[in-house]
Amino acid sequence: MTANFKLTVMAVAIAQCLAIQNVQAQTAAEPQATAQAQVAEQDQVETIVVRGFGATLSKSLQQKKFAESSVEIISTDDLGQLPDVTIADALARLPGVAAERDRGNASSLSIRGLGPRLNIATMNGREIVSAEPSRDVRYEQFPAELINSVEVYKSPMANNVEGGIAGLVNMNFVSPLSRDKRLISLSGNLMQYDLADDLSGADSSGKKAAFAYVDKLSDNFGVVFGVSYQDQPSVQRGTEFYSYNNNPAEQGDINEDGITEAAPWGGKSGTKVGNIERLGLLTILEWEPTDRLNLKYDLFYSQFDIEEREDQFWFDGWGNWQGSNNWGYQNSASAPTIITKADGSQQLTGGGILWGAHSANNATWFQENELVSTGLKTVWSGDVWTVSADVGYSEASIKSRWVNITSDYTGPTPLDVRWNNTGKQLQIWVDDHISQPENYMISGMNVDTDRDLTDEMVSLKLDFERSVDWGVFETLLVGGRVTDRDKNNDVISWWQQPLADHGLSNYGYSYAIGGDFVSPDLYGFNNWDQVAQQGFGGIDDRSQYEKGPLDLAGSWRVEETNSAAYAMLKMVGEIGSIPYTGNVGLRYVHTSSTSSGYQLMNSTDYSPVTDEHSYSKLLPALNMVFSLTEEAQLRLGLSRAMSRPPLIEMRSGFELNTQQDGVNTGSGGNAKLNPFVADQLDLGLEYYWNEDTAAAVSVFFKDLSSHIGVSVEKVTVDGTEYDFTRPVNGDGGQIRGFELMYQQAFKMLPGWLDGLGVYANYSFTDTNITEFTPVANPFPLGGLSRHVGSATLWYYRAGFDAKVSYNYRSANTSVGSWGTTEMTRTRAESTVDASISYEFTENFKVMLQGQNLTNELSLSYFDNDPSRPAHYREWGRRYLLGFQLTM
Repeated sequence: MTANFKLTVMAVAIAQCLAIQNVQAQTAAEPQATAQAQVAEQDQVETIVVRGFGATLSKSLQQKKFAESSVEIISTDDLGQLPDVTIADALARLPGVAAERDRGNASSLSIRGLGPRLNIATMNGREIVSAEPSRDVRYEQFPAELINSVEVYKSPMANNVEGGIAGLVNMNFVSPLSRDKRLISLSGNLMQYDLADDLSGADSSGKKAAFAYVDKLSDNFGVVFGVSYQDQPSVQRGTEFYSYNNNPAEQGDINEDGITEAAPWGGKSGTKVGNIERLGLLTILEWEPTDRLNLKYDLFYSQFDIEEREDQFWFDGWGNWQGSNNWGYQNSASAPTIITKADGSQQLTGGGILWGAHSANNATWFQENELVSTGLKTVWSGDVWTVSADVGYSEASIKSRWVNITSDYTGPTPLDVRWNNTGKQLQIWVDDHISQPENYMISGMNVDTDRDLTDEMVSLKLDFERSVDWGVFETLLVGGRVTDRDKNNDVISWWQQPLADHGLSNYGYSYAIGGDFVSPDLYGFNNWDQVAQQGFGGIDDRSQYEKGPLDLAGSWRVEETNSAAYAMLKMVGEIGSIPYTGNVGLRYVHTSSTSSGYQLMNSTDYSPVTDEHSYSKLLPALNMVFSLTEEAQLRLGLSRAMSRPPLIEMRSGFELNTQQDGVNTGSGGNAKLNPFVADQLDLGLEYYWNEDTAAAVSVFFKDLSSHIGVSVEKVTVDGTEYDFTRPVNGDGGQIRGFELMYQQAFKMLPGWLDGLGVYANYSFTDTNITEFTPVANPFPLGGLSRHVGSATLWYYRAGFDAKVSYNYRSANTSVGSWGTTEMTRTRAESTVDASISYEFTENFKVMLQGQNLTNELSLSYFDNDPSRPAHYREWGRRYLLGFQLTM
C-alpha cells in the first residue's frame, strides 16, 4: 500500500474535521432541511415495535417492499434484537442464501448458487477485508448483538460497491441520532455442547454476553457503544480419506489382472477439542453541528481466537505407489475389494496392508484473528447538492500455526491395517496394540506453516446527489471510490527434535472415538503442554529460524488499487396506467495489481518474481419497480457485474518438482487473472397483503463470460515436461434459477392461535458451468446447490415467543480457501434449530435455543465421485440458555 495514498486519505479526513467551523459559519443562517433528515430519507424505514421473531420479519418485509433493487433484508430497531448467535445464522434463512459450516458454525455464504468467491461484504457501505487468503469473509465473526440490519443485494445499482456477481452483503449499525430515547441492553447466555461429553478432554460448557448503550446525548450529538464476548467449545470427531492416486503411471496392480487400481493415498481418524473465543466492540459517534452538516464516525473491532487439541492416527501407503504395497495387500487378513468403473478402470474400495504404516499425531492448532473496520462519513446538504464523503480503513490479520507432536510406534509387529469405505465413510480396523500408550515414544515436533497474514485497505468514497427535472428523471447521483489494498502472506515451518533427557513417562492414554465411527481407540496426551515443554523445551519462536525454499514458495504479497466512477439517475413515471420507480446508471471500474513471490526449481533453486496486471470494466445497471396494484409489484433488474479473482490465486511464483520415477509436477498462482464478469437479468413478482403477509416469485439469469478455475496443463521448462496446476480464466456459461418466498402471520385464527406465523422460501439454481477438474468428470460450479430451502414456524403471544426452523441445502462443491486445488463435493445437509423465550416484562426476557437438533453430520467425496469418500465429521447438538434486559 503506497504511503502517498495513505497520507492523502488521512489529509482528507483531517480536512473534513477542520472544515466544520467554516461550514457552520457559512450555512447557519440558510434555511434548509437538516442533514439528519437527508440521511433518514436515504435510509427510510417504517417504525415497528419489535416483539418476537415475527415482528422482526415484518420490519424486514416492509424494507424489502420499498427497496430500489432486488434485495433481501434482516432488520430490527435496536442492537441486540436479532435472534441468532452470529449474523451468519440469520443470513442462512434468507431466500437463495446458503451457509457452509465450519466447526459446526454457519460461516461462509453462497448466494443464488454462487460461492464465496463471487460475493462481497461491506459494513455501512464500506468494503471490508478478510483474514482468509482469498477475499472470502467469515460471517461467524460478526456477533448478531452488534448488528442492526443486513441487506443482501442480488441486483446491483450503479452506486453500489462493485465485486459481487452473486450478491453484496451489507451490514449496518444503528444511528444514535435517529433514536428518541436512550437504550441500554444487557444479555447473557450459557452454552452446552452435548458431543463434548463423548470426547476426552473436551469442555461441554460455554458462555456469551453482550452489552449495548445507545443514547442521543443532545439534539445534535449521539453515541453508541457495544461489546460482545463469547467463549464457545469446539468439538469434532471424524474419519477422513486422503485424495486418490489417479495417475496410472503411479498406481499398482494388486490382483495382477493387468489393470492398475486407483486408491486413496491413506486416511486418518481423530478428534478435535478446544475453544473459540470471540470479542466484538462497536463505537459510533454522530454529530450534527449545523442543520446542513452530519458527521458519523464508526469503529468495529473483532477478535477471534481458536485453540484446539487434535488426537489423530495417520495411515499411509494405501495408494500403492507403483505397486510398492502389492505384497502387503495380498497378505492381509482382509482381501482387497476392487470395483470396475464405467470406463473400464479399476478402483480399490477396501482391503488391508500387512506391515501397514501409521503414526500417532497429537497436535494443537493456534489461531488469532483480528478485524478492524473504521471510518468517518460526512454529509453536507447544500441548496442544490447533497455531498457525502466517506474515508475508511479496514484491516484483518491472522496468526496461526499447527504444532504436531509425532510419536513412533514401538509395539508388536506386524500390524495388519484394514480399511474400507462402507457406508460412504472410512472404517479402520487394526490390532489392539496400536492403541496401547506404552507402545509410543515421542519422535519430533513439527511446527507446520507458522502464518502471519495481514490484509489492509484504505478507501475514499465521494457521492454527489441533487434533484433534477428531466422528464421522468428526478434525481441525479454521481460519485466515485478509490481503494488501496495490500495483502501479505508470510509463512515458515520447522522441525524440533525431542530433548535427549526429557524424563517424560506415563504421559499417554487411549480412548474410544465413539459414535458411529469405526476406528481403533485413539492415543492422546494427559497434558499436551507438559509434553511440549518438557519433551522439546517448548515451542520455538519463528525468529529462531531462517526461511527455506518451501517457506519462500508459500509466502506472497498482492497489492491492488481500485478506482471507480459512476453516474445514476432515479426515475418516477407511468407506463399507461402503471406507475413505476427505478434507477439507471453506469459504473466504470479500473483495477491494477502487483504480485510478488518466489519461483522454486527442484526444492533448492529459488528466486524472487514480481508481476503486474490491470484491467477496466464498464458496468451498466437498470432497476425498475412497477406498481401493478396497491398490493402487487413487478421488479426488473438488468446489469453487468464483476467479481475480482481471489487474492491467493493472483499470487506470483511457482514450484516445480522433478521426479526420478513417475510424473513431474508443478503448481503456482496466476498474476494475470482477469475478473469474473456476468450479464444478469432479474425478474420478480411480489404481492403484499399487509405489513406481515407477502408472497414473491423471482427468476434470474446470469451469463458469465469467463470463469476462474484450477486447471492442470502440460508445460515445458528447460526441456523438462511438467503437469502444472494453477488457476486460469476459462470459458463461462449460464446460471439460471428461480426463488419462492411466502410469509404470513395468521392473525385471522381464533383465540390463542392468533400468534402463529410462517416464513418459508425455496430456490432452484442450475448451470452449465463446471470447474476444470477432474477433466473426465469435472465438479459442478463451486458453491452451487441446485436446491436451497428454509421454513420457519413461529408463535408470539402475551410475551411467549417460539420458533422452529428447518434449513436444507443440496450437494455442493467446496473449493478450499487456503488450497484452491483442494476440491470436494459436500453431500446434502439439513439442519433444525429451535428457540423459545418469555418476556416477564417489556424489558426482561429469558430464552432457550437449540441448534443442529438432528445432529446433522457433514460428508464429502473426492473427484466428483460418490464412491470416493473424503471426510465424515460430527459436531453434535448445542444449546443456549440466557436472558436479555433492556432499559
